[in-house]
Amino acid sequence: MANLESLEALVDDINRRGGIYHQIELGSGLVIKGEYDMTKYLDFYRIPADLSGQTVLDVGTSSGFFAFECARRGASVTAIDIWEGRVFKSLKEALGLSAHYIRKSIYDLDASFGRFNIVICTSLLVHLPDVLGALQRISSVCAGMAIIATAFLDDEACQSRPHIEFVGEMAKAADGSEYWAYWLMSPLALQRMLSAVGFSRVEEISRFSLASEPGRNNYNTPHIVCHASR
Repeated sequence: MANLESLEALVDDINRRGGIYHQIELGSGLVIKGEYDMTKYLDFYRIPADLSGQTVLDVGTSSGFFAFECARRGASVTAIDIWEGRVFKSLKEALGLSAHYIRKSIYDLDASFGRFNIVICTSLLVHLPDVLGALQRISSVCAGMAIIATAFLDDEACQSRPHIEFVGEMAKAADGSEYWAYWLMSPLALQRMLSAVGFSRVEEISRFSLASEPGRNNYNTPHIVCHASR
């Protein structure tokens, strides 16, 4: 765990540059500003309380909220994303947690990377051009359960159909950079895709609306969480 002076410097530096994706509390009243405070929504994901002896892969970890949460629960955690990972590594050290970051695309995952008891993928599918291919990559490294959360098509007319809709809109990150939102899917579409890539049991766990923190980008997006097991 870093000393208080270095923590204050880290928080000031990140917040001055616009914050990060997840709001992260470092203790002693120090808070790194983020688009979302995921502590408000954590119960919706139904992550096992005790992950001792479990291996977890956090896909598209961004600033690392779920990776750090699983590490706190005792898991051996690997996290991947396409970015360099400097912020993740700084936060890991500041929190005094053990989590291994690797710069890697979801599309480059395969069994040679390892097999994990739990694979977590949250709020990423909407930003991927090939959703089914991404789920196949998740399946290839999942030995037990996948926890998949995504923005979904909250349209009553689509609830009973495996419907996918192209969004084609630009989104803005905490640092002001832009990236694409490609696909929204109905709950049934997500469930069928998870079955198609090899999961034998797919269960909808929850639905909720993921809202930006005050003063951020004012997003308010319906989300669905599914657990998919072998």
